Amino acid sequence: MTAAASPENAEGSAPPPGDASPRRANPWKVAGASLIGTSVEWYDFGIYATASALVFPDLFFPDAGPAFGTLLSFTTLFVGSLGRPLGAIIFGHIGDRYGRKKALIWSMLLMGVATVAVGLLPGYATLGVAAPVLLVLIRMTQSLAVGGEWGGAVLFAVEHAPPRRRAFFGSFPQVGDGVGYFLSTGVFSLVALFGHDALVDWAWRVPFLLSAVLVLLGLVIRSSIEESPEFEAARAAEESEAKQAAPVVGVVRDAWRTWLLATGAFLITVGGYYVIVTFMSTYAVGQLGFSESEAAGAGTAASVVVIVCTPLAALAADRFGMRRLTLAGILLHLVVAFPMFWLADTRTLGGLWAAMCLPMLASTIAYASIGTLLSGWFAPRVRYTGLSMSFQLAGLIGSAAPSAATWLFTTTGNSWTPVALAFAAMAALSAVCLVLHRPARGTSE
Repeated sequence: MTAAASPENAEGSAPPPGDASPRRANPWKVAGASLIGTSVEWYDFGIYATASALVFPDLFFPDAGPAFGTLLSFTTLFVGSLGRPLGAIIFGHIGDRYGRKKALIWSMLLMGVATVAVGLLPGYATLGVAAPVLLVLIRMTQSLAVGGEWGGAVLFAVEHAPPRRRAFFGSFPQVGDGVGYFLSTGVFSLVALFGHDALVDWAWRVPFLLSAVLVLLGLVIRSSIEESPEFEAARAAEESEAKQAAPVVGVVRDAWRTWLLATGAFLITVGGYYVIVTFMSTYAVGQLGFSESEAAGAGTAASVVVIVCTPLAALAADRFGMRRLTLAGILLHLVVAFPMFWLADTRTLGGLWAAMCLPMLASTIAYASIGTLLSGWFAPRVRYTGLSMSFQLAGLIGSAAPSAATWLFTTTGNSWTPVALAFAAMAALSAVCLVLHRPARGTSE
């Protein structure tokens, strides 16, 4: 049995991704393809998150009232996200057994089809209760695709990267998250200028239908990239051995502790994102009197923070250590948990922008290198599955954050203090999980 197949190696004692010897393709080309791919995927995901805050309560839950309608709309985020761990297993299996490239192409295609379907879906006034039911089913399909996307994009970039620039090239998918979010909130800011009635009537569909163009572009680009050299090396090694267990079995049986710690470490970067963007948008519009366009504009500003600061934070991680910088970013969430609400409560546009941009900066510092860091915790033969399962389980838990935050807010007399405390608690849990993981001998973090 080779080292890559051993149980202890599944816990992360393999060389970090990017240290293997096979010849790599141009890392800039691969990183660019990863960036564009995740930009498309997170544009699709971002427009759904924005629509769930600004449009879906009126469109799919008109009889529930503003507060309960918003809670039901956010619940579709969570219920639909039940597909994310399953997507991680399905696409992780494809990526670990048949190639990173195949998994990434199919995840993008599935995401695009689901997003266009949301844009064509009639509302409650036309279909009645069938409309929200179909919305949840389409959302679950969308989440299946997201389940296989991010982990594969990070691995593709990291496994082609030079050893001393793993965090930098591995950060490109995170930049893609920011680009996708920038595009999604930017488009919503534009269509929201038509006014609330037009937005609910027809304008909200435009961002979803535009996704078809972006998906075609992403598929063309991803089809042109080469397979990961570390995947090819791992597949060649497995061909000389007895048949291995399915990757998901390898993760659950041999790397379960790593999987759980990685899930916890990811939690604040995913759940915190939903609080910063989705809940804060609802709070700004429903409680502070901002327009939908102003709330979306503040979200767009936050996405610029991600785009600009992610590569800078990743370069710092390569210089000073990924573990150290990721932990610093996680702990910064504790610092900004209350100030972000104080800033929003100034009821000024500048305050709202700062309320979203400041915590997004903390998130960016943590998120820039966490994918590269945690990918090194798993052996190559289960790396796609392990990284994806960790991120998507955290995503499933984190997607409940807007619903939980809304419930905490309404049941405590419209007080945001419990929301800020929950935000800080997620950060504390992530910090503990990161600290509890012990790097394997011979590896550096």
